[in-house]
Amino acid sequence: MTIKFFPATKGQKSSLLATFLSRHQVTHELVSPEDRTSRKTYRHGEVPAVEIDGRLFVDPNPDVLKKILHIES
Repeated sequence: MTIKFFPATKGQKSSLLATFLSRHQVTHELVSPEDRTSRKTYRHGEVPAVEIDGRLFVDPNPDVLKKILHIES
């Protein structure tokens, strides 16, 4: 499973997703701002996004990520 994390330019929402990924020990790739501009992400970094196996999820909440990644509570 390939997971890429596109952080937002403003930190609060990005830190929530980063905390979730580290808490559940999800191996992911942090995408730099230079790479993000080449991708067609929603609003180009205004909101965080996670790409899982080529599917982009914009500003997902933790419950949705748990279901997508098959994480037990």
